[in-house]
Amino acid sequence: MTTYRRIAAVQTTIQILRFLADQKEPVPGAHVARALGIPNGTAMCHLVTLEDDRLVRRIGEHFELGDGLAVFWARRKAQLESGIDRIKRNLNDIGVKTDG
Repeated sequence: MTTYRRIAAVQTTIQILRFLADQKEPVPGAHVARALGIPNGTAMCHLVTLEDDRLVRRIGEHFELGDGLAVFWARRKAQLESGIDRIKRNLNDIGVKTDG
């Protein structure tokens, strides 16, 4: 089995998103950098890139999670619901009654 390496930039992006998710209000980019122990320029490059796809939202010089993340959640929820429907149909096909 092949072992793949982890991509540091992606790990940094995930850390930034998790950090922002834990904040009660928007925070400056410099605060993100300090909290994660990464250079300010690195944090800002990640933040503005995430902002391009609405994964992060800028309010003045502060950042918070963006609405773009909700799209991922909505799609995942739809996938799970579709899976439930498919399983219920399969159970019905073999004569097992399901609720609803």
